[in-house]
Amino acid sequence: MRNRERIMWISLVLVLLVVITASGLNRIFAGDAENTYEQLRLFNEIFNLLRTEYYDEDKVKPDVLVPGAIDGMIEALEDPHTSYLPREMYQELQTDTKGEFGGLGIVIGKRDDWITVISPIDDTPAAKKGLRSGDKIISINGETTEGFTTMDAVKLLRGKVGTSVTITIKRESVSEPFDVTIVRGVIKLETVKSTTIDDDIGYIRISQFSEPTAEALTEHLADLIGRNVESLIIDLRNNPGGLLSSVVEIADMFLEEGTIVSTKGRNAAQNQFFTARETAMVPSLPLLILVNEGSASASEIFAGAMKDNKRGILLGRKTFGKGSVQTVRELPDGSGIRITTALYYTPSGVSINTIGIEPDEIVNEIELTPEEVEAVNKLNETTIIGDFVSSTPDYSNEDVKDFTMTLRDEGFDLRPVIVRRLIKNEVEKNRMPSLVDLDYDVQLKYAVDMLRSHAMLTGTGSGS
Repeated sequence: MRNRERIMWISLVLVLLVVITASGLNRIFAGDAENTYEQLRLFNEIFNLLRTEYYDEDKVKPDVLVPGAIDGMIEALEDPHTSYLPREMYQELQTDTKGEFGGLGIVIGKRDDWITVISPIDDTPAAKKGLRSGDKIISINGETTEGFTTMDAVKLLRGKVGTSVTITIKRESVSEPFDVTIVRGVIKLETVKSTTIDDDIGYIRISQFSEPTAEALTEHLADLIGRNVESLIIDLRNNPGGLLSSVVEIADMFLEEGTIVSTKGRNAAQNQFFTARETAMVPSLPLLILVNEGSASASEIFAGAMKDNKRGILLGRKTFGKGSVQTVRELPDGSGIRITTALYYTPSGVSINTIGIEPDEIVNEIELTPEEVEAVNKLNETTIIGDFVSSTPDYSNEDVKDFTMTLRDEGFDLRPVIVRRLIKNEVEKNRMPSLVDLDYDVQLKYAVDMLRSHAMLTGTGSGS
């Protein structure tokens, strides 16, 4: 039996070699076909020796050895951005880039060790079923969520559109837990959010560059233009990137002319040059772009395009430095592979791969000292912050100042700005947090102050 299996595998490899050779092995391996043949034959020999002689048969099954060999090939490239994607991971990637999935329409997190609804999303199955902020999900389809991570819950809550899921809810105002059965619908990920600051500054947060992002941004920009904003802040902090096509389309909304990005790869088809098409929606409004070490890939393309074309000012911290382009291919078994096929270059011709982009204005976020981290951790083990919020719902700056002094007397030595953030976290723990926080977000406040100074110097501010 084993000899027959050995012959079968040898035959398969030989057939593979014939097919590869027929399709242009010399071209693919640039004259190294003979060496490639020898290496594949060596691989086949080792594969069969392990299959027939290794003592533990469970560890040498094809579905164990072949993925291991794939991982080894990719590891040899020493490229963290080229990777094999098992079926589940590949499907998750498709969800992320397409920006929609089958689900309930709730934002969830961990509160008091339980999966908790932070907010139902408007006009979704969850909202229509009456789910509320603060509802604790204690089981999903009869399986307790005790000890679940948020991702554990997401995997069970997401599913095929039209299928149902039963969740058990514990609500403070109801004495006993109760079941809610919800039919999953199409949930679109909200990658763009916006608001105004003091009516005249438009603030736009882009969390990811997915397929629907450009269309969503167009709507938000139109809304802000209709409100007569006099400047814009684009927040790309902790935006990991996304699709090249998406960010090129978005950069084009802000540039009347100039290069957006270029790519250079191994093959001619991967050498591309993207320029503005003179269709900008906001070609002249003062523009600030917030970035940090979590801004990567497509975020850096946008930031680089704005900086090099002198269209906007970058503010924050140096970006991540992922200047490579990945192509994703689906494999026959439903898995996939992500391959680095090119590097991208900013309009000035610079590759920022592993380097990042320096902002025009370096502004650091508030960082806690080790002593403050310890104090916050100890404080979170108490009900002190919650008690303050309950007893002083309409707290003033003076109340926060007095409370900070009280905390110091009790051994919690924290700066007032940190105390204010802890209070705000408590207030917002069962609802979506505010989109802007000028009390704690020093980078955003710096950006607002810069725009205010510009308006004063040019005489274009409100009331001038």
